[in-house]
Amino acid sequence: MDGSGLRFETMDHGGEYPDQMPQAIRLTDAEGRSCIYVPVMQNGRVVDCLGHMEDAEDD
Repeated sequence: MDGSGLRFETMDHGGEYPDQMPQAIRLTDAEGRSCIYVPVMQNGRVVDCLGHMEDAEDD
Protein backbone atom coordinates (compact mmCIF):
# COMPACT_ATOMS: atom_id res chain seq x y z
CA MET A 1 0.00 0.00 0.00
CA ASP A 2 3.01 2.34 -0.33
CA GLY A 3 2.74 2.80 -4.10
CA SER A 4 6.09 1.12 -4.81
CA GLY A 5 4.56 -1.02 -7.60
CA LEU A 6 2.93 1.87 -9.47
CA ARG A 7 4.17 2.76 -12.94
CA PHE A 8 3.34 5.94 -14.84
CA GLU A 9 3.58 6.15 -18.64
CA THR A 10 3.02 9.36 -20.56
CA MET A 11 1.14 8.78 -23.79
CA ASP A 12 -0.11 11.40 -26.28
CA HIS A 13 1.82 14.67 -26.14
CA GLY A 14 1.07 18.08 -27.57
CA GLY A 15 -2.43 19.37 -27.69
CA GLU A 16 -3.58 22.92 -28.14
CA TYR A 17 -0.35 24.52 -26.91
CA PRO A 18 3.26 23.81 -28.03
CA ASP A 19 4.39 22.72 -24.56
CA GLN A 20 4.72 18.94 -25.06
CA MET A 21 2.53 18.37 -21.99
CA PRO A 22 1.24 14.78 -21.87
CA GLN A 23 -2.41 14.63 -22.88
CA ALA A 24 -2.83 11.12 -21.44
CA ILE A 25 -1.12 9.26 -18.59
CA ARG A 26 -1.44 5.50 -18.00
CA LEU A 27 -1.16 4.34 -14.39
CA THR A 28 -0.43 0.63 -13.85
CA ASP A 29 -0.36 -1.11 -10.48
CA ALA A 30 1.79 -4.06 -9.37
CA GLU A 31 -0.92 -6.54 -10.44
CA GLY A 32 -1.05 -5.17 -14.00
CA ARG A 33 -4.34 -3.28 -13.67
CA SER A 34 -4.27 0.06 -15.41
CA CYS A 35 -6.29 3.17 -16.07
CA ILE A 36 -5.71 6.12 -18.35
CA TYR A 37 -6.11 9.69 -17.14
CA VAL A 38 -7.02 12.26 -19.78
CA PRO A 39 -7.91 15.94 -19.37
CA VAL A 40 -11.56 16.94 -19.32
CA MET A 41 -12.54 18.35 -22.71
CA GLN A 42 -15.48 20.43 -23.87
CA ASN A 43 -16.08 21.32 -27.52
CA GLY A 44 -12.70 19.81 -28.43
CA ARG A 45 -10.71 21.98 -26.00
CA VAL A 46 -9.19 21.11 -22.63
CA VAL A 47 -11.18 22.64 -19.77
CA ASP A 48 -9.05 24.91 -17.58
CA CYS A 49 -10.25 24.23 -14.04
CA LEU A 50 -9.56 26.97 -11.53
CA GLY A 51 -10.95 24.98 -8.62
CA HIS A 52 -14.22 25.62 -6.85
CA MET A 53 -15.26 29.24 -6.96
CA GLU A 54 -18.40 30.60 -5.34
CA ASP A 55 -20.55 33.23 -6.97
CA ALA A 56 -20.54 36.67 -5.36
CA GLU A 57 -24.31 36.30 -5.00
CA ASP A 58 -23.81 33.35 -2.60
CA ASP A 59 -22.39 35.60 0.15
